[in-house]
Amino acid sequence: MRLVWLIARKYFFSRKNPSAINVITAISLTGYAVGALALLVLLSALNGFETAIFGGYFNGDADLKVVAKQGKVFTLSEAQLQKIAKLPGFVAHYQCLEDKAIVKFNDKQTVALVKGVDSGIYKTLIIDSLVVTGSKVLQKQPQLEPALGQIPEALDLLNFTWLSEGIVYKLNVGSENTKLELLVPDRSSSSVSQSVLNQEDVYVAGMVKLGEDLNESTIIVPLDVAKSLFGRDNEISSLNIKGNPNKLESLKDGIQSIVGQSFEVLDRREQHKTMYKMFNTEKWVSFALLAFILMLISFNLFGSIRMMVIDKQQDLKMLNSLGMHAVNIRSIFIFEGQLVSFVGTSVGLLLGAVLVLLQQEYGFVKTQSTFAMAYPVKLVLTDVLLVFGLNTVLAGLSSWFASLRKFNV
Repeated sequence: MRLVWLIARKYFFSRKNPSAINVITAISLTGYAVGALALLVLLSALNGFETAIFGGYFNGDADLKVVAKQGKVFTLSEAQLQKIAKLPGFVAHYQCLEDKAIVKFNDKQTVALVKGVDSGIYKTLIIDSLVVTGSKVLQKQPQLEPALGQIPEALDLLNFTWLSEGIVYKLNVGSENTKLELLVPDRSSSSVSQSVLNQEDVYVAGMVKLGEDLNESTIIVPLDVAKSLFGRDNEISSLNIKGNPNKLESLKDGIQSIVGQSFEVLDRREQHKTMYKMFNTEKWVSFALLAFILMLISFNLFGSIRMMVIDKQQDLKMLNSLGMHAVNIRSIFIFEGQLVSFVGTSVGLLLGAVLVLLQQEYGFVKTQSTFAMAYPVKLVLTDVLLVFGLNTVLAGLSSWFASLRKFNV
């Protein structure tokens, strides 16, 4: 086998008598290099967008979320909440009541998703990452004020809200402590026209950055405000739980056994299943298209190996006379194809990794949006191995099929 490898290496590195075979081989090598570079850059760009898009979800979502399989709201007893709090791996939780409402500011108004949360949100989420500007206090809580900032005494009794970026721009809210009106139809009204409205006034405390589908029209208010606005007493839309990262699976199973089968316990990915599914579909379709192009490039390798088999007939006769079997002779050309793939792919991956790392560090390529920013990229080792493995398999198959020609030895 060592002899087979040495002969394949000699054919690869030999530059005597340049011919069409050498040109086609060089084209194949270049094709693998360019293909590997393009595929690695594509996957790194998609990884970067995934991090940028779902980073907001990480800030705004708890590790686990309990929701009802049917209906928008549900109730959990105090006994159930205490049992959940005693589970191994449990850290903190907050209750959330959410529904749509009209948000009015001066002469502007829009429909928004109003999320009412209790004080447990401070222990469950990373508030410093969630609230990007303004005050981090929704309700006056003396034990939190030293860390989150004081509320002016004149505003002690007011209800506050955090607005998502989209709401800030839609309503053109220019400062903190600005008054907003929340309006929804009164659920208890018997009027057919539902002209009776519940109203709650809230004052802007700060702005939050959420996930892509929530960032356009979400506001966060104290839970009591949401219950009063929507006419709910002990009902909530979800129970959001922070857990020990090493015990999330067992914690999820424990919560499920406590709440029963009429509820779902969702992890971060399951909370936004549609978005993750859509993104992964786009990622793998893009990968499949470039993989198809690499397969076409492999036809060049097939042609060069087949022509080399014909060109080296005299050498093969001599090797056969010296006792080398046909299987080993075919292995020469398979190794030759693998060498072309290895060198081309290695060069492409090296150049691709350098480009991605330079973009990460210096951000040469900018987006064309209103707020210019560097295209996000993220280099992942598994992507490098995936591209290398794909090229190796394609080159191996091309070389094997090309070497199946019957040798005239």
